[in-house]
This record gives sequence, C-alpha cells and structure tokens, in this order.
Amino acid sequence: MNLSFFNTSKKAKCCIYLVLTCIFSFQFCQSASAFGNMETQLIYYPMKKNIVPMRMELQGKLQDTYFYSLDGVKLNAWYLKAQPNKPTVIYCHGQGENISLWQSVAQALADNGYGVFMLEYRGHGRSEGSPLETGLYIDLESSIKYLKEIENIHQNNIVLWGRSMGGAVVADIASRDRFRGVILESTFTNIRDEAIHLTSTGIMEGDRGFWGNMATKFVKTLPMTQKFDTENKIFKINYPLLIGHSVNDKTVPVGMAYALAKRNPNAQLYISQSGSHHSSEWLIGRALHFLSSLTPNLVNN
Repeated sequence: MNLSFFNTSKKAKCCIYLVLTCIFSFQFCQSASAFGNMETQLIYYPMKKNIVPMRMELQGKLQDTYFYSLDGVKLNAWYLKAQPNKPTVIYCHGQGENISLWQSVAQALADNGYGVFMLEYRGHGRSEGSPLETGLYIDLESSIKYLKEIENIHQNNIVLWGRSMGGAVVADIASRDRFRGVILESTFTNIRDEAIHLTSTGIMEGDRGFWGNMATKFVKTLPMTQKFDTENKIFKINYPLLIGHSVNDKTVPVGMAYALAKRNPNAQLYISQSGSHHSSEWLIGRALHFLSSLTPNLVNN
C-alpha cells in the first residue's frame, strides 16, 4: 500500500483538498448551469412570431408603446388611456402567447371605458430579452412604474389581470402591494403542480410517449429554481380578487382554481361551464361585472 499521501505535509494536503474542492465545485456549477438552462427551455416557449395584426376597431385607440424595464430590457405594450373615473387594467398573457392574441379582451375593456395596458413580457412578441421568473415580475413592476410616472395613473386606479402563467406573475406582485383589484384567469397553483399535470396526462405530446410515468416522476423530484408559487402568495391579497376558470380547461385543471380559492376565502370564484384554456370570451362578461363592482376611487388619474 502506498502511504506517500499520509506522509505529505499539512500544507501540501491543504493544497490537494483545495484543488479537489475547486474541481468538484466547478463540476457542480456546470451541472447546475446546465440544469438551469434545461429548466428554462422546458418552461418557456415564447411566441415571437404569429403576431396578429391589430383589429381595425382598435387601430387609432391602442397606442403601440415601448419602454424599458427596471433592469434595462426594452419592452413592448399596447396602451389605451382610461375614460374619467375608470381604472386601467394591466393585462398579463400566458406562456407561449403574445398580446396580439387577446384583442377581444382589449376590445371589451375599451368599449366599456376602461384603460388597457397589454404587457408583452421579455422574450415574447416584440419585446427584447429572455424570459425568466424574476424577469417577468420585474416586467410587471416596470409596467406599473411606467403608468404611474409617465401616464400619471395612481396605483389605486390600477387593476391587474393575469391569465395562466400571467396569473402567477400578477399574484406575486399583488401579494406584495395593493391595487384596485385583481383578476386571475385559468391560473395554476405552482409550476411543479402544473408540470406534473402536463406530464401525467400526456398533454405535452399527443401520444404520451416520454411524457408518461418517467417524466412525472422526474418533475416530482426535480429541484426547480423557478416556482411561480401562486398557492403560497394568494392569501396575502386582501382586497378585491376574482378567480375565473373553465371546467373544460385541460391545460390547467379547474381543481387548481378551487385550491387557490381555498387559500383566499375572500376571493370571488367564478367557474364557467363553457370556454377552454385557450379562450377568454367565457370570462369577459364576469370580469366586466367585477370591474364595475369595485368601489369608485376618489384619486383622479
């Protein structure tokens, strides 16, 4: 047996330990970085193409706006100023979408005098940058700052509306501050629950394939760095909140809406018997009723 290592001086041993630690740390960081990149690619598939032309009814009303996020990313939004004594709705779309897909929402809000700010997240549509959970939160915070400082809209005259992943973004900001009201449409409890649902049902592939038991077990134990943990934030929203969901939603099961409502008993829960995850028409009427029920604000825009 070679005992030369045990006869090595303490100083030499320390150097050896240091080198081994550096090698291990480097390999660990490389693995963590690779995992982080894989996680990001699995979560986000932003739609930068297939931008639908603006409806003729909205042309000349919606202003095509560009502004910079708090961390310097150039963002795009469609903006329409509210009529007097009406709040402005910041609309946050879902993952794999862009603002041009939800012109029916913008049209309904505009027709009823509400202000509209359709936010395009970083990496989506015509916004620059790459999507990341913390980045999406910054984008919404930056939108609020833009409306307050550039458009002179008081925060108490702002309503946050988020659908699907946009609901998770809205829930985070809404749980840390106060606004006129909040609408969560087709929103999941957290990204792990949603990933388990998508893999176990095979929605991510037509014929289950890899997205079967193996993938479900994988996402159950995956040490996820991006959480979108709406379930553990929603109880902090202590002002008007509407949770809307369709029973026909296959992408985000309606059970998640019930779970979120259970976490915030003061929330209004609306379950529609029509619609799906990929439409919003089923919620528009109920959302307009919710908006009209909000206590008028004495703060002028």
